[in-house]
Amino acid sequence: MKVFKFGGASVKDAESVKNVVRVLESQGFENCLLIVSAMGKTTNALEKVVEYYFKKDDFQNEIDKLKQNHIQISRGLFKENHAIFNEIEIFFDDIESFLRRNKSPNYSFVYDQVVSCGEMISSKILSEYLNDNLFPNHWLDARDYIKTDANYREGLVNWESTEKNIVKLNQHQSYVTQGFIGSDENNFTVTLGREGSDYSAA
Repeated sequence: MKVFKFGGASVKDAESVKNVVRVLESQGFENCLLIVSAMGKTTNALEKVVEYYFKKDDFQNEIDKLKQNHIQISRGLFKENHAIFNEIEIFFDDIESFLRRNKSPNYSFVYDQVVSCGEMISSKILSEYLNDNLFPNHWLDARDYIKTDANYREGLVNWESTEKNIVKLNQHQSYVTQGFIGSDENNFTVTLGREGSDYSAA
């Protein structure tokens, strides 16, 4: 199986996402696993959301700007009635819902639950775009496969559990999934540290 890793700059806008298709056309797409980072500076923006949340400042405005940015990118890739627009709404609703319900004072825990959404959204957009352009793939939630301890923001991979999960994948299909994230034994999201998408791909 071939592994491709696309960083934030590789999917920062609609033209960049289209370029991923050109790369795959030149390299071949059979039996591929694509690891995708958050789009552009999304991680930085989500970090600001967490910072504002703990300062009890207006984080909603930051979320709204990010959502509109992803919608704008998607308008350059999909027809207006495409299901991806509803998916984007759901992802951002999940962020808002988590922050409304959260009672944990643990900054690192909250950070991981919020900041990880950047990878979830970008990978979903790329997966849908590839499927629409004759690159059939399955979207995977990396948290179902990469298992870690509960060391939020610097998760240590549980290699035994992770390997057991990954070998279940069909090696004759192609997948799009997220870098940077896994989950602990309680299925809470754990990030692997900044630049963790490289680690995920490796």
